[in-house]
Amino acid sequence: MTAPIDVIVFPFTPDTRPIYERTPGLMEVQTGLGIWDKLFTSDQLVAAMDDAGVDKAIVCSQAGGTWEVPAEYTRDFIAGWPGRLYGACGIDPRDITEGVRKLERAVTEYGFLGAHSYPHWFGLAPDDRKYYPFYAKCVELGVPIEIQIGEALQRNLRNVGRPETLDRIAVDFPDLRIVAIHTGYPWERELVAVSAKHANVHIGADAVHPRLWPAELTRFIAGEGRTKVLWGTNKPALDQADSLAGVAELGFADDVLYLLLRGNAERVFGFPDVRSTPENRTREAIA
Repeated sequence: MTAPIDVIVFPFTPDTRPIYERTPGLMEVQTGLGIWDKLFTSDQLVAAMDDAGVDKAIVCSQAGGTWEVPAEYTRDFIAGWPGRLYGACGIDPRDITEGVRKLERAVTEYGFLGAHSYPHWFGLAPDDRKYYPFYAKCVELGVPIEIQIGEALQRNLRNVGRPETLDRIAVDFPDLRIVAIHTGYPWERELVAVSAKHANVHIGADAVHPRLWPAELTRFIAGEGRTKVLWGTNKPALDQADSLAGVAELGFADDVLYLLLRGNAERVFGFPDVRSTPENRTREAIA
C-alpha cells in the first residue's frame, strides 16, 4: 500500500497563530475556511499523519513581507521528527542578497529540501526578475521551489500568480524543479497546459479538496501528467485523512495513485532517506 507524502503543510501552531492574527487578511481567510482553531504541534501533526497513513510531510517556513514564519522556527518544529518532517524555506525578494543567504543556509545547514514562495504578498508575479537569484540558487543547490499559483484569497491582495508566468521561468531555468501549489485554482486548465509543455513544471494538488478538482486536472493526473502532479493538503486547509478519502473516490489506477501520492514527490524533492529499492526502480520505470 502506498504511504503518501504530503508536500505542503503550513505551520499553524500555538506559536505562529499570533503572527496570522496580526496580519490583515490572514485571520479572515482562515476563519472563513473554518480552520482558525485547528492548531497543532509537531507531535500532533505526526499523530495525525499516523492516523491517516501519511509517511512524510514538508513543512514550509513562510515569508509574506509584513509577516514571516522564519526558517529557524520550522527547523525547530521539525527537529524531533527526522524521517517524517522536512522543511521548505520561505522566499522574501525584498532583500535579495540576504534572502539568498537564508535559502542557502536553510538547505545546507538545516537540511531543508526546497524553497517556498507566496508571490501575491509582495505584489510581484512569479516571473519578476527579483526572484531570479532565488531560482538560480535553487538550481545550484539542486532543490525545487513551491510557488503559489492561482487566486489570492485575501481581499487586500491582488492576483499575481497566473499560470502563464511559469512559462518564462521554465524557459529561463530549464533545470529548476517548479511545484505550482494550490492546484492553480481557478485557472487549473491553464496550469495543466503549462505543466504539459514544460518537463520541469509540476502541480501541487493541495489546498483544494480532491472532490473539487476539475476534470482537466484529474484527466491530466490519469494520463500524460501522471508524473507531474504531487498530492498535498496545505494542512490545516485540508485534513489529510479526508483528502486521501477524496483521492480514493476518483478511481485512479494503482500505478497512478502511487505516483500522485508518493512517487512524484520522491523524485522531485529527493528525500535523503528514501533508498532505491527494486520496487521503487520498477515504479520509476513505469513513470
